[in-house]
Amino acid sequence: MKFLKYIVPAIIFTVALFCGISCNKASHNGKLDGQWQVMSVEDIATGDVATPQEPGYFCIYLHIFQLSIISPEGSSRISANMTYDKNGSTLYCDFPYVADKDVESLLGPYGIQSNPVTFDITKLDGKSLVLRSDKTLITCRRF
Repeated sequence: MKFLKYIVPAIIFTVALFCGISCNKASHNGKLDGQWQVMSVEDIATGDVATPQEPGYFCIYLHIFQLSIISPEGSSRISANMTYDKNGSTLYCDFPYVADKDVESLLGPYGIQSNPVTFDITKLDGKSLVLRSDKTLITCRRF
């Protein structure tokens, strides 16, 4: 009987421990994961710097890149499949549900001029993120 008194709690503890560990997804994007507010978008060709009229946020987690737009009419989210190369400091995003004709109107104000798009990460720390594509330089802050 004493044997069961110690074995049953040990088994319950072990099962609970494995359940807790198995449900947790670890970040494999490092400092890139999180929510980033788009502060400015610079056109590289002209040097013009613009701030989006409606606040936009890049939400990055695992293999998903999501643009969240907050407007007076409500919020909208546009998701992309993402590939992050830590060694090359590049970020590749493909927005499968955005038609080519809608790229400029939906994604353009936030610095995304083509679909798919590849960004070079020029700065990434705990507070700021700077993405550079062929046409734009996007400055973000952690939100």
